Amino acid sequence: MLSIRKDKKGFTLIELMIVVAIIGILAAIAVPNFIAYRNKSRVAAGIATTGSIRGAIAGFAADSANNLFPLTDDISSWSDLIDYANENGATLKTTEGRQGLSFQRYDAWDTDGDGQAGDDYYFVFYVTGVPNDLTGSQLEVRPSGILRQTHE
Repeated sequence: MLSIRKDKKGFTLIELMIVVAIIGILAAIAVPNFIAYRNKSRVAAGIATTGSIRGAIAGFAADSANNLFPLTDDISSWSDLIDYANENGATLKTTEGRQGLSFQRYDAWDTDGDGQAGDDYYFVFYVTGVPNDLTGSQLEVRPSGILRQTHE
């Protein structure tokens, strides 16, 4: 009697297809969560940066005559903001893209009626790389705090 012996090694096609399907399902769940966490981390970084800007502008006001914030015309671009903020304790990067923020506007105004603007201010920044409908894609910075909003 002649017997033929087969050694079965390896995986069957069905087993491989099941493993690929499981990996696909896990990837379909993980990728959207990863993107959401990445966007939230960009907003958190923007909030930290604007907190630094807020502190630097408060430092400027503490050292200025009459404790006033910079005038509206003094900060009209990212480079103007860098000058004021970095001289007063912040460490902003040279470009908006590297910082992860897009400078939109700065306004200062007279709230006590003495004819001197600079009693109060607000900045508007967009966080780059996040969807516009995400809360925190627009950051409004005031002396009283930082508001997270959506934009257009």
